[in-house]
Amino acid sequence: MVGGPEVGRPQPPSVPAAGGELSLTALDDYPFHQALAPFPVPASADPRFNDGYYFGFFTKGQFAYFGIRLHPNNNVMDGFAGAIAGGEQRMVRASRALRPATDTLAVGPLRLTVVEPMRKQRLQLDENPTGVTFDVTIEASSPAFFESPDIHYRRGRLLNHVLRYTQLGRAHGTMTVDGEEIAVDDWYSDRDHSWGLRASMGPKIPIKGVEPSRGDPRAIRIWMPFDLGDRFGMFSTHEDADGNRVDFDGHLHGPGDRHVELVDVRHSLRYLEGTRRLLGGEFVLTDEEGERYTYEVEVVADPACAQGFGYVRGWQDGDQPGTWRGAEYIESDRFRVDDPDEIAGPPHVPVERRLGVCEYPTIVRGPDGRTGMAQIEHMVYRPYHPYGLK
Repeated sequence: MVGGPEVGRPQPPSVPAAGGELSLTALDDYPFHQALAPFPVPASADPRFNDGYYFGFFTKGQFAYFGIRLHPNNNVMDGFAGAIAGGEQRMVRASRALRPATDTLAVGPLRLTVVEPMRKQRLQLDENPTGVTFDVTIEASSPAFFESPDIHYRRGRLLNHVLRYTQLGRAHGTMTVDGEEIAVDDWYSDRDHSWGLRASMGPKIPIKGVEPSRGDPRAIRIWMPFDLGDRFGMFSTHEDADGNRVDFDGHLHGPGDRHVELVDVRHSLRYLEGTRRLLGGEFVLTDEEGERYTYEVEVVADPACAQGFGYVRGWQDGDQPGTWRGAEYIESDRFRVDDPDEIAGPPHVPVERRLGVCEYPTIVRGPDGRTGMAQIEHMVYRPYHPYGLK
C-alpha cells in the first residue's frame, strides 16, 4: 500500500529547477503525475484552481467544522475551523504562503493529517482567539460518493468546473470550549473533498460582455449526506426560483454492498415563519428503478453560516478565499446564530450581503423507522416561490 509523507518529518532536500522557481516535494517520489510539472503545480494556470476539504462533525446540540484548501496558482493555503457554542458561531480563519511547505496540510492553528487515505483523517485545532480547540479523528463509515462534475459557462468562458466526492464518517476525540472539555464520542461526521475551477475562489474576475446572459439560475441548494447505521446516502440539488430542477446527484448504499443511484428528490420543508431558517421537513428520494424512499428530518442543533467559513466574501477584507493575505495571517470572529430575527453573518459583512444560516445538523428518520443524522446544507440565494421565500 502506498503511504503519504509524514507531516513534520524532515524531507531530504532537492535541487530547484527553472531558475529556482520550481521545487520537488515528497509527493514527487510517486509515479502519479498528471501534468508536466512537479506535483504542487497544477496543469491549469487559472488563478481560480483550488483543491481542498470541508469536514463537519456533530451530535444533538453540538456542531463543529473544519476546512483546508490549497490555491497553488495564487501561492495560498487557507482554512477555517470552529464550533457553535451557546448559540454563537465561533470562527478562526487562517492563510499562509503555500510554498515552500506545499505538502504540509497546516495553516495557522489548523492541521490535517491523512492517517489512512479514504479511511481516516485527524483534525487538529490548536489554541486560538475563539476559545475552541479540538483533536478528533474521522473514520469513514461509508464509501466515498463521487458526484457528477459541476460545469458552468458564462459569456463563452468556463466559470466553474468542479469535481467532488462526499463521505460519511464517525468522529472520536476531544473538543474544548472556554476550558471545558467535551468528549467527541462517536459523533456523526461528513466530509467534502472538491477540486477544480470555482468562480468563488481566488481573485474575483468579472466576466463582462455585450451579449445577453441568463446569469445563474440557481435559487436554492440542498446537499444532504446522511447516516442511518447500516444505510448511508447523499444527494445534492439546485433549483431555480420556480422549483425547476437545475441539477441532481444522489446515491444510496447499504445494507452490505447494495448500491443504487438516485435520480430525483421531492421535498416538503418547514421554515420558521417569515424567515429562510429551516426547521425540518420531508424528502422523498427516487432511485433508478423507480423505488421511493421517504426521510423525515428535524434540526437538532444551532446551524452555522457558511460566510463564517470565509465563503461568499466572508473574510474581513471582503475578498474571496484563495486571495493572498501575506506569508502568515489569522483572523477570528464570533456572532449569534440562535436569533431568528437577525440575519446571521460575520459582523464585518454588511447585513444586506449576509447569507444567513445554511448548515443544519439534523435527526433523520428513514424507511422502516431507522434513525440517524445528517448535515443539510440549504442555501437560499434569491426568492424561491414554492415556499414563498423572499
